[in-house]
Amino acid sequence: MTFFKCFINQETPNQKNIADLSTVRILTILVLVAITQLDVLAQFHVGPKIAFTYYKSRFNFPEDEELFEQKFKPGYQIGGAFDLPLKNIFNFAGEFYFSQKGKKTIIKSSGLTNDATYYFLEAPVLLRLGFVGGNAEAGQFHWHIDFGPTISYWLGGHGTLQGDGPQTKYDIKFGDPGLDASTSTMYISNANRWQWGLNLGVGLEYPVVKNQFVFIDLRTMFGSTNLAQHDGAAHLPILGFNDSLDVRYLEFILSVVYAFEIDYKQTRKGKSTIDKRKQK
Repeated sequence: MTFFKCFINQETPNQKNIADLSTVRILTILVLVAITQLDVLAQFHVGPKIAFTYYKSRFNFPEDEELFEQKFKPGYQIGGAFDLPLKNIFNFAGEFYFSQKGKKTIIKSSGLTNDATYYFLEAPVLLRLGFVGGNAEAGQFHWHIDFGPTISYWLGGHGTLQGDGPQTKYDIKFGDPGLDASTSTMYISNANRWQWGLNLGVGLEYPVVKNQFVFIDLRTMFGSTNLAQHDGAAHLPILGFNDSLDVRYLEFILSVVYAFEIDYKQTRKGKSTIDKRKQK
């Protein structure tokens, strides 16, 4: 399934999912329209990002909650971020990072625990509304509110099964198990590898020294795409294990970005001066 087919025709099992995805799609379109208002001649910020996450996968149906218990797990994100002004009161903030999250599920009838670790590439696309907070030694600091969608791609992962006996380690493979299914492979059938979510958060932009800032953000991400389609699941057939992937993420994120301010006008001015000297 291509990215655009997934965006338009993402399969969802109930009306709540459909409504959630519609909200994310509408918000995505609004953010993309806002990007057309970028003030490309203004100052902008760019820098590395690191984040710590605490998340849980949520079932869509009560019958799954009766069979499985979901636990919170810690995770992380590492990548980069930028912040660009728009031609109004908003800024456009974007990020691109590698993330680790997963799923910890306990089967209530047997006590068997599936502790899965998944890896994603993710790209939040956010509108940022800023407010002047006050003065610091290196300049003004600002508070801000963020909202917008996250686009994610599921790369793969690994995990462990733990019951009364010895622990079983496995790697993830997307697709249905064949006749030669491995005892060390968890097969993910009908996976939704493209994931969508909705971000809401608050943050602080604090000047450290001239033209250098720390952005600290506290954000919640509400997953709007199931890990797999309604008929999908995680299978380890040799052991007779099946785990529902009819779940979406609820994620709490604390992130730090160390950003450098770049003045596009000054950059172009310097380049123009160099060009003129060369011409002489």
